Amino acid sequence: MQVNWGVAAAVAATVIAGNATTAQAQRANENAVTKAEDAFGTQVGNENVGLYGTQSARGFSPEQAGNLRIEGLYFDQQARFGNRISKGTVMRVGLSALSYPFPAPTGIGDIQLRIPGDDTQASAAISYSYPTGQPQASVSSDAEIAAIPGRLGVGISASVYRRVAEWRGGNTGFNGGATLHWTPNDNVEVIPLLTLNLQLKDEETQPLILSGGAYLPPEVDRGTFTSQQWAAHETTDYNAGVIVRADVMSDWRLQVGLFRSSREEPKNVTLFYRNVQPAGAASLDAFADPAQSKLSHSGEVRLTRVFSDGVRQHTVHVSTKGRDVKRVFGGGAAAVIGPATLGVYTPLPEPAFTFGPSSQDKARQVSPGISYIGSWPGVGDISFGVQKAFYRRDVTQPNLPRASTTSSPWIYNGTVTLFATDALAFYSSFTRGLEESGIAPENASNRGEALPASLTKQVDAGIRYRITSRLTLLAGVFEVTKPYFDRDAANLFTSVGDIRHRGVEVSLAGQPVPDLTVVAGVMLLQPRVSGSTVDRGLIAPVPPGRPPQLIRFNANYAPPAWHGLSLETQIDHKGANFADRINTFKVPAATLVDVGGRYKFDAFGSAASLRLQVQNLTNAFGWSVNGSSGSFTYEGSRRFSARLAVDF
Repeated sequence: MQVNWGVAAAVAATVIAGNATTAQAQRANENAVTKAEDAFGTQVGNENVGLYGTQSARGFSPEQAGNLRIEGLYFDQQARFGNRISKGTVMRVGLSALSYPFPAPTGIGDIQLRIPGDDTQASAAISYSYPTGQPQASVSSDAEIAAIPGRLGVGISASVYRRVAEWRGGNTGFNGGATLHWTPNDNVEVIPLLTLNLQLKDEETQPLILSGGAYLPPEVDRGTFTSQQWAAHETTDYNAGVIVRADVMSDWRLQVGLFRSSREEPKNVTLFYRNVQPAGAASLDAFADPAQSKLSHSGEVRLTRVFSDGVRQHTVHVSTKGRDVKRVFGGGAAAVIGPATLGVYTPLPEPAFTFGPSSQDKARQVSPGISYIGSWPGVGDISFGVQKAFYRRDVTQPNLPRASTTSSPWIYNGTVTLFATDALAFYSSFTRGLEESGIAPENASNRGEALPASLTKQVDAGIRYRITSRLTLLAGVFEVTKPYFDRDAANLFTSVGDIRHRGVEVSLAGQPVPDLTVVAGVMLLQPRVSGSTVDRGLIAPVPPGRPPQLIRFNANYAPPAWHGLSLETQIDHKGANFADRINTFKVPAATLVDVGGRYKFDAFGSAASLRLQVQNLTNAFGWSVNGSSGSFTYEGSRRFSARLAVDF
């Protein structure tokens, strides 16, 4: 066995890394548009295409719902994963979720690791972006080292970056990760992993902008710093885990994933522009939290057997997944700063905050289950699964008795796909889940409290039509139902009714003509709230912050005659949506256009690419509203960026 330590040392010496915004690993020849199989969400490095992502799918957040997976195995995320060691994330909704064991109503975000192989290779990149205000830049590198070819591979990746946000708050950070791929024999593989995100300089937090009436805040000069230097957020995030895959008992495959996710927040200060007037006058307040923390241990043990019956294939999964989560929250203090004008930066002194005692939230859940997937080529597929969830949550608050809630519901799903022809298929599914309900927003009296897990359900149906061998159309309808959380009359963020998202989604992905790849998606959404608060007229039936139309179009044109040069564009449209809980005014529709190109070439025998982009080409100004807090944020200004990547 030959150990490539000389190459390993040379590669490791180059490992400093980054991305200006999300600090994600991406190779020179990787392209999210050409990789995407549908328009429902694909992430490769710092590129995102399609309608959905881990923050939003069918109007809800898979990440908030606790629906992330690593290599298909259950993972409860409390800290940013960082994605330095991942090759991308694929969203599993609609047809792509039907053959997935144990799907979830809010969709699944499946993180796919970059697993070291038998080759030693490395990639380095530098990027630069110039928005209005301050430039941002990064330098990055990642490496795969065949330490013992065929037996042990090492992956290492890191980044240093300077990030500047839309509100001109900035931070400098380090983001890194490492993986091992150990195959002690031909039947077993072990994959330890680690990600780390450190803030080398804390970031000024994004102010919450709260309108004083039934109108939008005034347009803000996006070159102006709208926070305060002392209103900062400090975090340290890390995730660690191990995945084991093994062939056991001749026909069974064992998969085990065990993960630890930790976030430490020693400082968190939020500014509030309250009662903002049409001309920008406002009252400025601040809220600070003492040290907070989140820690989760989670994982899944799954046994799988695949067997055939003639041309038919049967897959059985027996699984148990669980999590143990501890959160420290509360004890924060508020301060009135005084009059201010939105969009006019005036340095103000930091108030003295007197913190109270913190509270503790513990949640435990274990869910054993069994799933069956049957496939009959040319006829159809069928699947069903059932799980029994055992959930307990304990909240300990100062001067109050411990509050405990328990639940042990049955969770189940069923799907069917029929192949009418080689090109046309019909599908339908039903899913019932127990999902997380998120965190109380900054302006609620229970700010930062994790809400109890809730029963959710989804039904959907649709078609897949292969127009050509390289172009596929997906179209479907869906309905997702969940409890609805909002601030009540006492400003407590709690369950106040039910919410239903009913919609239509369409995906067109592939090559309509040679050399042109398109990923085009449309979602039409009808969100509705019901319950006593609606019946009493306290809130309207249409929740705020849910655009009824979402259109995302990506295209990449790369004819061979251009010798490595390609052009690309992205068009993102969101329809007008209600801006308040009583439906008195709306956020206007907004369309953002990005254009750019990339050039692939050889640099001293190594594959390289140069990517140039103009984001928000028309410099459009647009508002969006957070449905939980009712606060407004605005779209960033036109941005120019360049990225040079080399694989060697």
